[in-house]
Amino acid sequence: MNERFEELLPWYVNGTLGADDRGWVERYAAEHPEAQAQIDWCRGLQAQIRASEPQIAPALGLDRVLQRIRRERPMMVQRVRSWLGALAAAPVAGVARPIGAVAALAIIVVQGGIIYQMRQDNSAQDEQLLRATKAMRVDEGPLLRVNFSPDAREAEIRMLLVAAQATLAGGPGQLGDYYLRVPAGRESAAVDRLRREPIVQAVELVPGVPARY
Repeated sequence: MNERFEELLPWYVNGTLGADDRGWVERYAAEHPEAQAQIDWCRGLQAQIRASEPQIAPALGLDRVLQRIRRERPMMVQRVRSWLGALAAAPVAGVARPIGAVAALAIIVVQGGIIYQMRQDNSAQDEQLLRATKAMRVDEGPLLRVNFSPDAREAEIRMLLVAAQATLAGGPGQLGDYYLRVPAGRESAAVDRLRREPIVQAVELVPGVPARY
């Protein structure tokens, strides 16, 4: 599969590519049936995620987030796992198995999310994770400080982080700040890309997570 196509695929499926890149993807897909099949696969996965994901605004308190995810997560994970299993067991001619960002997305969905790093453990471990997330600490950067739109869906944020190869280093803070880590050397490119996303209100490069936020 073409490297540029693989890089642009998640953004194309999210509908957030610029006109030039979007046109290139569509021309490439028109000439390569396997690329169009990959797009269709990703859109199916996206639809499944959105159908299974609880709506959680980024500014929502972590206590309430934990309670809701703990309550709804097992059912959501089982539905998505079953869907992925059925897809893997039914080969379709011309459809390549998901690779790159798409494979990462599938793994993240089954594991339950990268935003809150929730584990399938008991309540005590969940509370320990909550305390660790809220702890006032300094995480050295460089990092991206991002504010998402209040109506952004968690599934949309997950897919955005996967496409940007970003992981959560801190947040959300009292003002809704998230701190994201991206691969070394890609910080500026990630800032430029995130600024074009409809669900991103603000993004800037910072030296690290402040001791108090």
